[in-house]
Amino acid sequence: MKTLITTTMALLALTVAASATDLPSKAKAPAAPAPVAAPAPTSNDSLTITYGQDLGNNFGAKADDTYGVSYKHNLGGGFSVGGAVGPTQYLNNTIKMTVEAQAGYALPSMAGVTLSGKVGVGERFLAPTNYPYYALYGNADYTIMPGLTLNAVQYRYRSAVDSNTYGWQSHRLGTGVTYDITSNYSVSATVYRSFDTSSNFNATGDAFAVGLTAKF
Repeated sequence: MKTLITTTMALLALTVAASATDLPSKAKAPAAPAPVAAPAPTSNDSLTITYGQDLGNNFGAKADDTYGVSYKHNLGGGFSVGGAVGPTQYLNNTIKMTVEAQAGYALPSMAGVTLSGKVGVGERFLAPTNYPYYALYGNADYTIMPGLTLNAVQYRYRSAVDSNTYGWQSHRLGTGVTYDITSNYSVSATVYRSFDTSSNFNATGDAFAVGLTAKF
């Protein structure tokens, strides 16, 4: 009987010791997975307000004030739609207005360079004559550093749908820079030159514009 009790106590002691040795591994809970950061929301819409001046050839005296309001909605995959309104006030207080619907596409950025283009159709209002027109745009932008973009090439071509009757065509070539104040607001500055459509492609005026863009 004494031997049985001794054997039983020995087995109990071994069992307790084994349980104590295994306790840390059983008590330690598995590490919780690290939380995954939510992706930053993408702004699908933007509104841009601009002001500029036409200064005649070689940046001479002011010929008129230009204003602009444009809206763009990103559809995804580089495609976008939008519209623009562009009043121009001449020194004699005559006002010209263009209203335009636009559709665009931007290629994926490569080595900091983004190429994009747009087509537009609109109406040009200059009393007493109003007429429809179409427009083509091409841009090349280069990201100098995060938040600072060189708008290296900005090209715009506009023509009356019936150019023989109204005789209106316009080329515009410009360059500028855009600075992001925050992720939702940016400012820009642009200088550009307009050209006629003759075979000599003569310059017809120089201008500058500044703008503010809000993304939402």
